[in-house]
Amino acid sequence: MVQIIIFSIIIIALFVYTFIKLVKENNTNYLYILVVEFIGIIIDFILILIKKEPNFVLILLMYIISIILPIIYFILESKNINIDELINIATAKKDKEKLKENLLKNVEKYPNSYLSHKLLAKYYEENDEKEKAEDEYLKVISIKPRDYEVYCRLAKIFHENKKNNDAIKLLQDLLNQRPEYCKASILLGNILYENEQFKDAILVYNEAIRYSPAEYDLYYCLGMTYTRLNDFQNAKEYYEKAAKINSLRDISNLNLGQIYMIFREYDEAEKYFYEGIDSEDEKIQSNSYLYLSKINLLKNNIEKAVIYANMAIEIEPEIIKRIENDETFAIILGKISRKTPKKVKTKLNEKEIETIEHLGKTYNVVEKLTDNMKIENIEKER
Repeated sequence: MVQIIIFSIIIIALFVYTFIKLVKENNTNYLYILVVEFIGIIIDFILILIKKEPNFVLILLMYIISIILPIIYFILESKNINIDELINIATAKKDKEKLKENLLKNVEKYPNSYLSHKLLAKYYEENDEKEKAEDEYLKVISIKPRDYEVYCRLAKIFHENKKNNDAIKLLQDLLNQRPEYCKASILLGNILYENEQFKDAILVYNEAIRYSPAEYDLYYCLGMTYTRLNDFQNAKEYYEKAAKINSLRDISNLNLGQIYMIFREYDEAEKYFYEGIDSEDEKIQSNSYLYLSKINLLKNNIEKAVIYANMAIEIEPEIIKRIENDETFAIILGKISRKTPKKVKTKLNEKEIETIEHLGKTYNVVEKLTDNMKIENIEKER
């Protein structure tokens, strides 16, 4: 009977606490808790009257409905989550319009609700209502300043809404508090990169490496940034580090191959392009075949060059335009097939595609300069 007495003290204390909160806050949700607790008190009272030792199942049931459920409720409440909020969200999860309607009701009833404001912000973000998403994420931050993920989501929306200064300031403030938060560093570096503030981006990425020395994206982003600064020696170094961390990210191999082309180290470049043709990304495949074709032309392997050029066109028919505009391929143009344009399956983002194009254009410039220097030297010798 000792456990019944202890149980009685706990449940009565919880009941009194809940009743006081009901009176003070006039929150009808407490009525549900009081009803549950009252059921437990009735069962407890009956057991005391009949002086019967309860079995395990009955004890467990009493603890769940009378102690555990109320405590769970109060924990949720401490996090600004209310039962009726959860019910509103659960009942409308698959119906977007209903979900929006219920979330709006929730935030009206509970202005400091972290959960409903955050879900409403995500709803607006997913439905391209960026300004409203901004407002909701700002409210979430005011309610829970330590939700660092929300800072990144808000910064991303600022960036999409062309409010780059706001995005940069928000991320810098976050990194002042949490310098080890790698996701914020990558996002800040990427925004600076897109603003063509390449040296500032490099500082951000390098600072992040101090805390996340095994993060692939940081090394790859540094490789791309040095590429845009035409510092190909440093770019190569960081692409190589990225490739060591994640050998499955074929974009690093393609970029490395392109840089070795700029250095005119064709045998080394060829190794990386052979890695690229095994990629599942068609954009990487087509570019790898294109460069393999060019290398074979430079080595006077015409048949192989034609095969690789046609493989590139088979995967990405639009690549024919680059072939036609490149004097290196003039000798095999008559042997190259044309294909109907089609959509290429790629996961590369705009920045990665720009980097591929930048390296390609840089190689063409270097190639022309080198050829012109050769011609000048020959003429001088004459």
